[in-house]
Parts: sequence; C-alpha cells; structure tokens
Amino acid sequence: MIDLTIEGRVFLNGLLKKVAIGVDNGIIVSISSLSHAPQSSRRIEYGDRFLILPGMVDIHVHMRDLNQSYKEDWYTGTLSALKGGVTTVCDMPNNEPFIDSIRKLEEKLEIAKRKSLVDFLLYIGYPENLEELKRLPDYCPGVKLYPENLYGENISKILSYINKDKLVVVHPEDPEVLEKVSKRNRSVYEHERVRPRSAEVEAVRKIVKIVEKYPDKRVHFTHVSVLEAASIILSKKPLLNISFDVTPHHALLTEEKLFELGGIAKVNPPLRGEEDKEYIYGCLKSGIVDAYVTDHAPHTLTEKISENYEDVKPGFPGLEIALPLLLTEILEKRLSWKTLELYSSKPADLLGIAKGRILPGYDADLVVVDLKYKWTINPLNFSSKAKYSPFKGWRVRGKIKDVYVRGILALEDGEALVKAIGKPARKITGK
Repeated sequence: MIDLTIEGRVFLNGLLKKVAIGVDNGIIVSISSLSHAPQSSRRIEYGDRFLILPGMVDIHVHMRDLNQSYKEDWYTGTLSALKGGVTTVCDMPNNEPFIDSIRKLEEKLEIAKRKSLVDFLLYIGYPENLEELKRLPDYCPGVKLYPENLYGENISKILSYINKDKLVVVHPEDPEVLEKVSKRNRSVYEHERVRPRSAEVEAVRKIVKIVEKYPDKRVHFTHVSVLEAASIILSKKPLLNISFDVTPHHALLTEEKLFELGGIAKVNPPLRGEEDKEYIYGCLKSGIVDAYVTDHAPHTLTEKISENYEDVKPGFPGLEIALPLLLTEILEKRLSWKTLELYSSKPADLLGIAKGRILPGYDADLVVVDLKYKWTINPLNFSSKAKYSPFKGWRVRGKIKDVYVRGILALEDGEALVKAIGKPARKITGK
C-alpha cells in the first residue's frame, strides 16, 4: 500500500488525461487509469473543474532576505511561489552581502532551510576565488554573471574554471555600451535609452564568440528581451551548448507601461517596443525558448516611486501571477498547452532535477488549478512584501487551489498549511 493517490484531469506529456497518480515517500510511483489506481492510505479526487499540473520551476528569482529582508524574505517569497503554483525556485546571488563564496552560500542555505515553503537551488555570483567554481555543491546549479562581469577576460576565466555540469547564467547587457550612454538628465521614462537594445545585442554577440572556445561548457542567457539578441542565440544553438529564457513582462508588455507607471515598470533589461515584444511572445508560442521565468524582484514601494532615476530600483514581483498569466494565454487559445513545459519540465531539465514532470521517479510536486475561476490582479493581495505590479488590473483565468510539495499538501484553497518544508531540489538519477 502506498501513501497517497490523487485522481483527476492531469497535464501529462503535453496532453490532458484523467488518471490516478500514486505517491509514496514524496515521489510519484505510478500513473494509471482510475480503474487501476493502486491501494493507498489516502485518496483525493478532483472533479472536472480542476486541472492537475506539475509544480512550476522558476529558475530566476530574488528572495532577498539577509540584509534586505525588509524587501522580501524566504518565507514571504516562497509563500508567493506556492500561491503561484511554483514548487521550486532558483535564487540569484545579488544579496546584501553578495554571495561570492561557498561560505556565503552555506550561510544562505541555512536561512533558506529555516524559512522556505518550497524546494530551491542557490546560484553563486562571480567568486572571490575562482577555484571554488570547481567544487560547487549540488544545491548550487551554477554562477550568475551581471553586466559588470561581462568583460571578455572575466567570461573566459569563468568558463575555464567552472565544471561542465554547472550553468553559467548571463544577464546580457554589455558594460562598454552602457558606459557610453550619457549620464545627463536621466529620467525613469528614458530607461530604455539608458539601457539600450544595442547593449543586449552586443553582449550576446561577444559572449557567443567566447563560448565557441569552450564547447563543453553550458551558458544560459536570462530574460532575453530583444529580437536580434534572441535571433543570434537561436542561430547558434545547434552548434553550441547555449540556452535562454524569457519573462512574462517582456512577452506581454511594452515600454508604454513605463510611460504610464513610471518607476513601477522599471526593470532590467527594460521593457521594449512592440516588435521586440511580439518576437519574444513568438518564442514562447513556438516553444523554441528554453524556459519561462519571472525574475521575481521585490523592492519597497518607496524605492520604486523615487523621483531620482538612480534611486528607482529595477524589477517587480511576479511569482504569484506568472502561471495565471500563462494559463490565460492558453485558455484563450493564443498559446498551446505545451507552453506549460517552459515553466516546468524544460527548466527542470536544464538543472537536471527531479521536478516539473508528472512521471514515476519524479517528486510529487503537483498544482491543482480551478480553470473556471476568473479574477483581477490586485497587488495589494500579494503575499510578497512588494505589493505593486505592472500587471495590476489584468483579468486572468485559472486560480491555484491546492499545491503539493513532495506529496505534502502545502497549500489548500489558497491557504498555506506548512512552515519550512523546503530543501535543496533533488537531482534526477543519471544527471
């Protein structure tokens, strides 16, 4: 007899099927027809109003905490993840203090284990000691490079030191291009001028040339926002070990939001024009992108509405709405159901973790969605400490009802039932 059977309509291998999911010790052990469901200690059935999805995997978030817990902490950030149907997060290293050593990674790990409601991995930043890249722990999937790190010699050093099973995640904006932009009379409404499209294109072009010398290393470009940059990556993907992701805001919003909302819509890279937005959306639609990420980046409201351009912090929260935004596009038939794989199985595959799939051997991370529920995004209701959004007022479809993390019912009817159950995401056998 196993621990749990969950029955209902399931998103399985790109299709919708009615099945029974057998769970034992937190792992999926069987997928069967309802008539062949295994005997279990508990049985839960969801009707046709609901759809069971794999837990989403967000490979680009900022949980803050440490000296920035006033913006977000591991509890509020992962509660936001749960409420958005996300059961695994990968946290970036630009904390205060910056995470640039294994010692600091270990300190951050202890905080995450004490507070996290979902499973997680932790990136390291450009390290003080490059030798540490050769012995990164399993819970660290790789190194994150920011624009200030993207000088040729730095990239080559990282690629020569890092193990080939780890990712080099790049924020592609060329520092030399950014340095040439006039610093006079900067305004938040000119953010796209201050961080121009050419910075992203040039960064991708330079890095791809460097990567050609390290064919066994893995480079991932994050939050790609420009048509030409994505095109370069796509043209080189068959030849190099490179990948990229896009965000909901670059796929669904344009720079017009910046003119409308000011600092609330300031983000790096900036929101772009209509042509770029349509191309990024097309990457989602065709499935040629490798992942869909939020870049969940909470700040205080005061930091977002400052009149001084430099004081306006880039980014906004996204974990609670990224899946509903995606489901709305799917339910209104602008995207296919397979697009969900970009927020579940595909990012999990990039990391080699036992997440993002409803299959035997994978963690029983499951999200139950009420497909008939329609609602309006109201940031004041966010569990994140950041209660603002450029998507405020958007009508969306699909509400997260229940969430299971390794077979544990962590969220029921939108309310958290657990405290700190999160732990480092488990590697899938053989990866």
